Amino acid sequence: MMIERHAHIEDILKQHRSELNLDFDKYRHHVYRVLNFTTLLHHPEDKKDMDALAIAAAYHDIGIWTAGTLDYLAPSIALALAYVKEKQPKISAKTVEEIISNHHKVTPYRDSAIVEAFRKADMIDLSLGIISHGISGKEISEIYDAFPGEWFHTFYPR
Repeated sequence: MMIERHAHIEDILKQHRSELNLDFDKYRHHVYRVLNFTTLLHHPEDKKDMDALAIAAAYHDIGIWTAGTLDYLAPSIALALAYVKEKQPKISAKTVEEIISNHHKVTPYRDSAIVEAFRKADMIDLSLGIISHGISGKEISEIYDAFPGEWFHTFYPR
């Protein structure tokens, strides 16, 4: 079942709407594509895992806009950890941090299935589905239909 809205994602993106500016929808769609690809590759065990995944998805690239840099992992992690501490202290901050810090890792991440699934999901989206990691073309197309690419892959923050 496709996830079209998640409360944490909506809350986080709303907080950063002004920084995302004209890229708001592009980034939101990227977040939901990666979230949905991840859940196709790995079924979160419980609500806490799903919430950790959603929080990490919302923050994983946001430092590009909030810190104005392509060296954005540390700023993205800092914002995510502050959110968890303030609003969701029962969520695993370690999981959120591991997901964000390893989502561009080239080789497999062997210590956590959810981190590895997210890494693969981001790669699926960045490759426009050319690298599918076993997700069917039909499923990829359905996710892109729900959350269009809108040239996310060729942007520079404005």
